Amino acid sequence: AVVSTQSTSSGINAEYGEVERSVQVLFDLAGRCDKIGSHATPLGVTGVIASSVQLPDIVRLMAAPLISGNVVILVPSPQSSLITAHLAQVVSVSDIPAGVVNVMYGEPATLGLAMSQHPVIAGLWYPHTLQGCDKVQAEAFTTGKRVWFDETSDVGRAVKRCMFNKTVIMPAGNSFAN
Repeated sequence: AVVSTQSTSSGINAEYGEVERSVQVLFDLAGRCDKIGSHATPLGVTGVIASSVQLPDIVRLMAAPLISGNVVILVPSPQSSLITAHLAQVVSVSDIPAGVVNVMYGEPATLGLAMSQHPVIAGLWYPHTLQGCDKVQAEAFTTGKRVWFDETSDVGRAVKRCMFNKTVIMPAGNSFAN
């Protein structure tokens, strides 16, 4: 959304439209919370480098790992830092516990490389449009983290990416006979 200083009706309608689409994204994601299943486990800490300046896209990138049970570190694009600051204010007064959603401001490529090197961050959304994709991928490989280079619009796929499935083998019969 664009925070405008002019109060034109068309600008306000466009801003309301982005907020409504963002609420719809949250509504769709909230409907998936109880359908994730007990076999899926959150990654832990997920870094998100958002290249989009549209509020619904930023909300989707933040909310997909969040509803999967992950801690989110969001780095907005410099062009969307103001709207992301407003989003952070909304998150701070919501029921989301402190420290679950974190917003970092700075150069996205530099912060993305630092996140790819950090041992605690388990997953990283890094847009393919930023420089340094090869470095990020190489650093992420050394720390064993997952990296996604696209910003998928498929909400279900985005949620699944932020989790891993546990495989539990239950022996039966005489597998462990003495």
